[in-house]
Amino acid sequence: MDEIESMQGWVSPRLGVRFELGEELQLYRPDGVPFFSFAEINQMLEQERQRAEAESQRAEQERQRADRLAERLRAMGIDPSAL
Repeated sequence: MDEIESMQGWVSPRLGVRFELGEELQLYRPDGVPFFSFAEINQMLEQERQRAEAESQRAEQERQRADRLAERLRAMGIDPSAL
């Protein structure tokens, strides 16, 4: 195993990952795009959780609306499944 004297700008020969050392260590993929930090990943997960919850609530509201409309049709003597 070879010792790496400085991580600044070092590129892993096997993985192609570049290391940059500033205030924090930043890793870059072989295509030059930085890897997300743990905090960034957590933020994206939370945003996705909130989006999924909002979508679930919207779907439930639509289901309730469809149920109400079907009930109104039945009250008028119309079978909603026949439409």
